[in-house]
Amino acid sequence: MDGRDKISVSQLLILLTLSRFFSLVAYSPQALEGGGNITILTTLVSGVVQYLALMLGIFFCRRSTGLSPLMAPGGAFFRVQSGIYWLFSMAVCVHSATGFISFMVTAIYDYRYTWVVALTFVAAGALAVSQGLEGLARGGGILMVLLGLGCGVIALGLWRQYDWLNFSYRLLPAAETARGAWQALAMNGEMFALLLLLCYVRGAPRAASCAGWVGAVTLGSAAVQLMTMLTLGAYGAMKPFPVFTAVTSAGFQVFQRLDSIFLVIWVVLGLVRLSVFLALASSLSAGAFFRPWKARWVWGNAALVAAASLVLSGRMEWLETLHKALATGVLTIGGVLLLPALGWLLDAGRRKKG
Repeated sequence: MDGRDKISVSQLLILLTLSRFFSLVAYSPQALEGGGNITILTTLVSGVVQYLALMLGIFFCRRSTGLSPLMAPGGAFFRVQSGIYWLFSMAVCVHSATGFISFMVTAIYDYRYTWVVALTFVAAGALAVSQGLEGLARGGGILMVLLGLGCGVIALGLWRQYDWLNFSYRLLPAAETARGAWQALAMNGEMFALLLLLCYVRGAPRAASCAGWVGAVTLGSAAVQLMTMLTLGAYGAMKPFPVFTAVTSAGFQVFQRLDSIFLVIWVVLGLVRLSVFLALASSLSAGAFFRPWKARWVWGNAALVAAASLVLSGRMEWLETLHKALATGVLTIGGVLLLPALGWLLDAGRRKKG
């Protein structure tokens, strides 16, 4: 990832919002480990927890070498950090690609053409990354407007199908609420991505801007949950892609082919998410070997993502294992708190010796 052209804080947060919404539009509580604990209340509580964790992670990123969770290049710990973050980024890339492939070959295309979907999707993401972060961020504002318009059209198209008798408000015990709140925190890989991208941003993000970002994705998740609940009721929780199920099962009189709008949104958000994390993986792999960033790092990592996605797409038990591993929170705790904290402690110790 070429960081010569830095981006603004707002551009960064727009990119990460688009990336996060890729997971939100496919929201399915029953598809997640411990999904029965996820309610609108736990989602809102999780937003507070995510904000506190993000603020603590940004605090650990403030050191003598700049604003980044990574130590200055040259030491062994820098290689360890880069290697671990590379694994984290690749895990999110593969998880995103397999989710995209699963939707496309289940709802849109014949399953025999999985390899075509995988190669096309990953190649498009790699091409976007090879253009540089600044180019990707410039298009983020336009995509955000289009996303808002598309979601507005879908909301208007579904309003006749809303049934408030489907609304249910569950107040879970404290332990169950904490478990449900943890689930949303655990799956938010964009939090460690934000820390890694701080060095490409003009100026440090303020607490208010981070609160706005966390609040936006939290309210977006709650809105998707509410929409699928009112539209499909308990049936929606059993579907792997409840939003798509809602837009295809509704009887539209004014808005025709609403499912095609959802498909466009899904493709755009999937490409943004893959591009963000593929850019991180490419930059980290180049940095770990102390080599300049070039396009070949992008295409090399993209080839690994495509190969892993094709292997996992044919083995459901492996996909479930990957999802459960991510649902433990290893990406958020390790990438947002542990690695930055270790770097902060090492940096503080060096300053005392100096």
